[in-house]
Amino acid sequence: MPSVKKYKIVLGVSGGIAAYKACELVRLLVKAGHEVRVVITEMAETFVGSTTFQSLSGNPVLRSLKYGLSDMSASSHIDLARWGDILVIAPATANFIAKFRTGIADDALLTEALAFSGPVLLAPAMNTRMWVASITQENCKVLQDRGVFFIGPQEGSLACGEEGMGKMSEPQEIFAAMEEKMGGVSLELPLQGKKVLITSGPTRSYIDSVRFITNRSSGRMGHAIAVEAEKLGAEVVLVTGPVEPRFSKLEKGTVINIETGEEMLAACLQHIKNTKFLFATAAVSDFEPTAKTEGKILREGVLNLELKATIDVLAKLSEEKQKGQIFFGFAAEAGEGEKEFIKARNKIEKKKLDFLALNNISRKDIGFDANDNEVYLFQSDGKREFLPKMNKNELAKKLLFSAYSAGNTQNL
Repeated sequence: MPSVKKYKIVLGVSGGIAAYKACELVRLLVKAGHEVRVVITEMAETFVGSTTFQSLSGNPVLRSLKYGLSDMSASSHIDLARWGDILVIAPATANFIAKFRTGIADDALLTEALAFSGPVLLAPAMNTRMWVASITQENCKVLQDRGVFFIGPQEGSLACGEEGMGKMSEPQEIFAAMEEKMGGVSLELPLQGKKVLITSGPTRSYIDSVRFITNRSSGRMGHAIAVEAEKLGAEVVLVTGPVEPRFSKLEKGTVINIETGEEMLAACLQHIKNTKFLFATAAVSDFEPTAKTEGKILREGVLNLELKATIDVLAKLSEEKQKGQIFFGFAAEAGEGEKEFIKARNKIEKKKLDFLALNNISRKDIGFDANDNEVYLFQSDGKREFLPKMNKNELAKKLLFSAYSAGNTQNL
């Protein structure tokens, strides 16, 4: 990674279940060479102990105004306010946001926030009902007007079991937001410098010049993976069949629009050599006519079609797989029993996959055309993990980090 300026970061952790994610944020910051000092509330310490943050940061943790830090005075909150370049609160609970808005300073973290004169970034985390409450929205608006920055929250599965807005942004996204607020300092993102190739949407097999056979797919899942991969710093190539325009647009990545399976394979072969992660989410048409009719077949009588199996795009790409590449397949099955599980394991072996996500297409609340999905995640080592129903963007992040972890395990 190129040489970059190192920053002194004060990380505040308030009392929510998302406090455990702050551990990963500290790890990422320290790995990038930045110095981190953690300020933790009494309630936050019921979720993650101060010893954990001290071990990860390599520095004492400020727990209260009474005791201060072992290497600082009882006025540690003022010392840190002078010391730090940026203050990040992750998670920022509804209680913290409300008190910060009004200037209440009844614990070390609130006092630190009040005394801090540099940029302040909040990563809210709370139940949806609390987030959408008018008073919370008003508090956030007031803080924003005062120059406080916000990252998130996101929509997804919450600790209380409900679904909705209120989930704290992932540590890597908070990391990226800090990069922006500090004027473009190059903080390392997990997929920085890695190429991610994604196939998405349906393909078409033409019967005549106007009619075709296709598989059902909206392209939502593939697009979600592409968007989340971009956020994590990846170079993204999205090869997509015919989908709604919103699912064929990326902020930075390359989008290749195709129609047929042959076109999809040809596009992927141009990029597969330098690809680190392949996500084959496309619903490639399984059959095609043995012969295509030029022009338009007349609508009369009975039309008999002789069909043959189409090209298996993922199988062909697997023939090109090189050491160090991570291949991620998807399987749509009308069930989720042992019969489907056996097919999934066979597909992993046959197509040299590292992962395969199986989803049940017999359900209308997940999969095709739905905002949510629920999958069984199979690994090449035989492990199987159930990922319960969640927003496809949230699922995309989980799948990307599974692939990223596998890549790290290979030390590549």
